[in-house]
Amino acid sequence: MDAGINKWENLREEMKNSLQFKLGSVTKVVFKKMNAQLISEGIPVLAEQLPILMVVYFQVNAMTQQDIANVLQKDKAGIQRSVQTLHKDGFLKIESDMEDKRKNMVSLTPSGKFVCERIQTLAIAFNNQIMEHFSEEERKTFIGFLDRVLTVIEK
Repeated sequence: MDAGINKWENLREEMKNSLQFKLGSVTKVVFKKMNAQLISEGIPVLAEQLPILMVVYFQVNAMTQQDIANVLQKDKAGIQRSVQTLHKDGFLKIESDMEDKRKNMVSLTPSGKFVCERIQTLAIAFNNQIMEHFSEEERKTFIGFLDRVLTVIEK
């Protein structure tokens, strides 16, 4: 019986220290803190919606919802729900494509642009708050490791 318990404990420890678990935990805490910061700043956007806003913000021309889904590597249905919410909140404009009426083109409204600029400032400050606990060499090593993980996974 002890061997079975030890095997279970070892497996549990291995899972707790796995890349998936650690990255998931960090992401969850970062989003929680970022959401709290957004609320305290009076910005009615969730951290989970930020990637959509930022993708549209950094595009020169309007994009389709499928384009956004492709860039973020997310399913179109989830993107569509978030785009609709951000549209209702006045941050995104949705217009029919002139050439293909089946497609919706997504762009930022003036308030969407303003919010993106505020969010960038908050995100940079948040990043700096975390990274100030690491030396320059540790930061470079850490970012290098994350880049290498991405490269390995994408192969």
